This record gives sequence, C-alpha cells and structure tokens, in this order.
Amino acid sequence: MAIILLCISLAFSFALIPIYNDKLSRMLAAQGSTFTNTTIAACGEALYTADYSFVINYTKKVLKETPEVTFVNFISSDGMRLNISQSGWRVETVEKDQIQVKLPSEQPYSLKHYTEIPETVITDAFLFNKPLVISGLLWGDIEIGISDSEYNSLMLSYFRNVILYSFVLLTISLLILHGVSIKLSSQLSKLRQTASLLSNGDLSARAPTEAIGEISLLATTLNNMALNLETKTNRVEQLARLVEDTDDAIAIFDKSHQISFINNAFAKITGQNIDTYQGMTLQELFHNLGIDKRKQHEISLGFEHVKQLNWSTDITISKFSNPPIHLTLRIERFDSANPEESSFFVVLSDITQRKQLEQELETLAYIDKLTKLPNRRYFMDALTANVKDATLSDTSLAVFFLDLDNFKLINDSLGHEVGDQVLNEAAWKLQDSLRSDDIVCRLGGDEFTVILKNVTETEKLATIADSILASFSTPILCNKRELRITTSIGIVQFPQHGNDEKELIKNADTAMYAAKHSGKNSYRFFTSDMHRDMKDYLELESALRSAIIDSNLEIVYQPFIDIKTNRITNCEALLRWKHPQRGPIPPGRFIPIAEQSGLISEVGNWVFTEVCRQIKSWNNSINVSINVSGNELADKTFINRLENTLIEYDIDPYRIQLEFTEHVLVSKDGSNLPILNALKRAGFEIAIDDFGTGFSSLSYISELPIDTIKIDKSFINKLPNDRRTIAVVNSIISLAKNLDIKTVGEGVEKKEQVDWLQANGCNTIQGYYYHRPMSAQDLQTLIKPDNLRHIPTISNQYSKPGK
Repeated sequence: MAIILLCISLAFSFALIPIYNDKLSRMLAAQGSTFTNTTIAACGEALYTADYSFVINYTKKVLKETPEVTFVNFISSDGMRLNISQSGWRVETVEKDQIQVKLPSEQPYSLKHYTEIPETVITDAFLFNKPLVISGLLWGDIEIGISDSEYNSLMLSYFRNVILYSFVLLTISLLILHGVSIKLSSQLSKLRQTASLLSNGDLSARAPTEAIGEISLLATTLNNMALNLETKTNRVEQLARLVEDTDDAIAIFDKSHQISFINNAFAKITGQNIDTYQGMTLQELFHNLGIDKRKQHEISLGFEHVKQLNWSTDITISKFSNPPIHLTLRIERFDSANPEESSFFVVLSDITQRKQLEQELETLAYIDKLTKLPNRRYFMDALTANVKDATLSDTSLAVFFLDLDNFKLINDSLGHEVGDQVLNEAAWKLQDSLRSDDIVCRLGGDEFTVILKNVTETEKLATIADSILASFSTPILCNKRELRITTSIGIVQFPQHGNDEKELIKNADTAMYAAKHSGKNSYRFFTSDMHRDMKDYLELESALRSAIIDSNLEIVYQPFIDIKTNRITNCEALLRWKHPQRGPIPPGRFIPIAEQSGLISEVGNWVFTEVCRQIKSWNNSINVSINVSGNELADKTFINRLENTLIEYDIDPYRIQLEFTEHVLVSKDGSNLPILNALKRAGFEIAIDDFGTGFSSLSYISELPIDTIKIDKSFINKLPNDRRTIAVVNSIISLAKNLDIKTVGEGVEKKEQVDWLQANGCNTIQGYYYHRPMSAQDLQTLIKPDNLRHIPTISNQYSKPGK
C-alpha cells in the first residue's frame, strides 16, 4: 500500500513538470519583458538619433546590475546589429535577407532556450526577442540573453522536493499502516476473546464496538448475537426454574413416548422418587397413578386427537393419599410436522382445594351471608317444591312478602354498618315471631319472605301478621342509638291467589306495596283490585317524573291577611298538577306518590327554584311560605341546595318561610332539631303546619326554632260553636303569644270564624273567606305597595331549596 501511494505521488509530481516548466518560462519572459521595456524607455530616443554611445554606456551599466542578463542585441530594420555584453560591444551589418523583424501585431515576444546561442559564445541560456517600437514606429528588434542558471536551480529544487515529499509520504504511510495493523490486530484479538468467552458460556461478554470499518460491524453483529443468545438462554432458564418450582406436576415424554423428565412436584404429589418414572410410557404412568381402566380409555381416546392444542380432563387418585387427590390432567404435543414422531408432555394440577371450595359454595349458595337466613335461590326452590307438594296433596300454603319501611333512609343517613345491624335484628324478630317449621328467607336488600304450610284460615294468618308487626314495635339499639323500624307485609294463599310460584310472588309483592301505600307498618291480603291500584300508582309515578322533567307542574299562591289591618302580609306557595289525560290531580294524591317513589326531593327542588324565580320577578317585598316534606330533611345536600338557589337568584333567606308538619318537627329521636337550627341560623323563618293534629308533647314547642304556628283547618271549622275546640285553640294562641310566636288560622271561610280569631288574638288568617289560591300574575295584580307591611332590609347570602 505504501509503494502504491509512493508511485501515485511520483506520477502526480512528474505530471506537474510541464505545468511547472511553463510557469518558469512565463517568469523568465516577464523578467525579459521588464528588462527590455526599461531599456527601450531609456534608450529609445538614442537609438532613433543613432546616439549609440549613450546606448552602449547605459546598457553596459544595466548589465552590471543585472548579472542574469548576459547580452543585449539591437537589430534595426535596415540591417544594423548592435551587440552589447559585459565584456564589450560591437556593431555589425546584417544582410537584409537575414533580418526577420517581427511586427507588433505578431506575438509580443519569443523565448527560446539554446545550448549555444548563434553568433555568440554564450551556452545554455535563453534568448528573449521582442519588437522595438520608438515613437510609434517599428525600429527593429531587441534581443537579450538570459542565463538558465536560475531556471536550472528551480527545476533542481522541484525534483529535490518531489523526492523529499515522496520519502516523507512513504515514511508516514508506513507508520500509519503499521499503527493500523497493530490496532486491527488488537481489535481482532478482542473479537477472538469475546467469541471464546461466549463459547465457554459467559453470555454477558461483549466485544468493543469502537473499531473501524468491517471490524465494528462484525463486533456489533457478534454483540447482537450474544444478546439474543443471552435473552433466550435466560428465558429458557426461567422456564426451567418455573417447571422445577411450579406446584403442577410435569412429565415430558421423548419421541419414543417414554418419560425423559419429571419435575419435583410430580414426585411430591405421588410421594415416589424421580428415578421411578424414568423411561415409563404413558400407559405405565396411568397404571402407576392408579387410574381406573375406564378413565384410562377416555384419556387414550382424547390423546389420539391431541395435535398442537392441549387436551385435558379431571381425574381423582387415592393411591398415594387419603382423602383422595383431585387433579386436572392435561396433555399437549410439542410442535412437529408428524404427530406420531413428536414428543409431548403431561401436566397434573392439584384442584383438591378448588373442589372443596366448590362444595362449600354449593352449600353457601342457599344461605344469605349477612343474616344467615336462606336466600332467594333457596326460597325459589323451596316454594316450587311446596307448591308441588300442596298440589299433589290438595292442601294450601301461604306466603308473606315483607319490606322494611324507610330502610333506605336509615342506610343513607346512618351508614351501611347500621343498616346491616338493622337487617340482622329484623331477621331475628321475624324468626322469633314464627313457628320453627316455617321457612324464613331474605330475598335481598330489605326484603324478606315467609312460607307457611298448613295454615288455611285467614284469621290465623292475620294473627301471625299482627305478631310480626308487634315484634317490630320494639326499638332496636344500634351504636347506642335507639331505632324504631316497621315493616309492610303482603299476604297470598295457594291456590286462591296464584297457581304457581311466580304468580304467588308477584301477587305477594303487589299486596306488600298496597300495605305501604296505606300508611306502612301494616299488612294486606292480596285482592284482584290491587293490580288495578298498582297499575294506577305506577302510571301516576311515571307521569309525575315526566311532569318534573318537562316542568309541567304549577304553583299557585294563597295570600295571608293581617287580622288587624286586613292587608296582605305574605302568601303560601301551593303545588298543583294538571295531568294531560286525567286533569287536575289533588296534592293529597300525588305528594304521597312522590314521597314513596323518592321523587319528593326533585319536586321540592323544583318548587323552591320556581318560588325564588317568582320572588325575583315580582320585585316587591312580599314573603312566601313553602311546604317541606320530612323526607327532604334526610337529604344531606338539602341545606346546600337551598343556599345555592338563593345565591343564584340573589334572594334573601328571610323572604321565604319553610313550613313543616308537626310530626316532622317533633321527631321522637330529636334528629331533626340540628337541621332546623341550621335553617334558622341561615335566615329562614320556620312554621308548624297543621298544628294540633299530632300527639307530640307541647314541651317541644319551646325547644324548636319556630316563628309561626298554623292552626289546622279541622279546628277552625268548629269555631265558634264547639266548646272543646274553643279551649284548644285558645290554648294554642295563648302558648304562641307567651313564646313570641305568630299564629295563622288556616281554612277560614266564614265571617264568624274571622270575628272569633280576631277577638282572641290570632295574628293572621288564610282561607277562602278572603282569597282562594291564585296565579302569580293575579297575585301581583292584587298586591299594591301600600297593601304590604314594611319589611326591614336584611342582608344574608345563604339560602336553601324546599317546597
């Protein structure tokens, strides 16, 4: 390689000689041109006037200063030659036919090398010739002789440099190639070492890749091969460890269909040494495991169809342990073009615990986990069996369907832990109220069922139902909290109320809902009319949902009259619903449906929002009373909803009075008192609606944050003629006055009722005597600013939704 580089360098250098020679020639020509131009400029006039002495003296002087110029010839066009050299001068006559004067239009000069210049004694020099023009006229030619010593010196220097550079290039090439050779040898040595390590099992060995050319590619290829080999080897080791450590027993058969490997689990399950199984065939293995002939035949038939997919079956062996071991046997072939010549493996998985669990689950499938009562599945099977027995023996049976009242309220407000305790207590009370051979089941949630055999008398069934209701009257103690829970019971008899179990359950469920609709904490026997009533209930519930969504409800307003001034002080918002087909539905019909179906919160929210919107649009100072259901207080978001709505419409809370019935305000456990106090602190006024119809202690009145007591219409209707009613109403008014609570007489329709209430200190009257409920527009027309009492401005940013 070094010789090749040297030859290339020399060839290139010799190829440049003509170019270098031409460069030197141009340099000499430039030198001669400069000399002749200077001489012509100095001697032109002397030549023109034939003052040759000046020319001779000047030229000789210049020749001394320019040793490389050896002579100068001036050749005129008329045949005179003046030759001047450093040694002397002479003038000669030249034959005209020998004179070849160059014209200026021809080449500006000529330069030739002579070993002997003609007509001189000079050797080895260059002759430079150029036309001589004086004052625009061609005088002749000027010739100068230039020594070639400088030319030869430069050419010699060029060849010396070529030889020197070639030697340096050869040396450097040899050194570089020697270094490359050493490096290549080192890199190949490392590759050889890496390959040796890999062949000895060190799969982590890697070759350095900072090599050159193909060596780097070879190292990268070797490393990739090592990485793939390491990955696959690790995977094989992991699989081998998995096979050894797994709890599944594995036996691998070779192409001769004899065992070539079994893992530790195989020996552990069978309790035999590994060497015992070496070389066994599949049939010998089955015989060793103690598998019966029938099962062996089944496995053999399955094995014939095993190709690349696995085949499995469950087996039970008792040869090696007691109780027996339950196993799943799986056979799978390794990939092979010819299944007859391929190897395969057998896997035995211990499923004994799973089988035991399945048996336990089969038992638990009929038991309710919480109450330990039989569950829905057991109930359906038992009812089917009892209906069949009763049909065959021509006897009867009864089914009770029970649902706990307001259980969702307990679950949502007190938590699922308390709810679970209540369900357990309910299950215990139910069992305690029945005979030992009666079947008590929990269907799910808060629903229970009872199957009573050989009870035909309706009176007897009613007595049993009364006994159940009585047992539920006892309070339940949960987390130091006393809870009272009731149940609604639906009763059906076979075969009077159904021919099969599905019809009996459906009718019992219908009877139970009839008990709930009648006020809960009761029982009902199924009647054919209940289906119609239930259908009517469901239709009204669905229509009510649509009415809420589509805002098809309506609010009317009934004014309150100050009994002293006869002015409108405030009004009550009353909800109305006009069914598209049935016409107006009274509140007493659809409000209970809303409460039982859970729609009451949506209805209440709609009413409160609509009232706030109406107050905002009225732009006056009249206040509005809104009825609130007790079910709404159980909603934890109740107060927040009211506040958010008031903020949305920029309404002060004192503009709204919330009306609660007596049994809601005076709850037995006092749980509503914190909510009422929170409403009061937020700025709402609180009123007791239908006061006097409940049975609560009057002592609660002093503890509740009440602003107004509304005397129920049932009392007002008997005034002023009934002595007992007068005493009761007088007591209510007197109690309210002493507690600084306003009173409102509801349902006033006669002049004598107004006179009596006015005479006995009642503050406000509401009733048809003054105004019936009216639309918001009619009320706005009725009200004038001078009819309204002055209400001080109160700033309060809190509010809440209600009815």
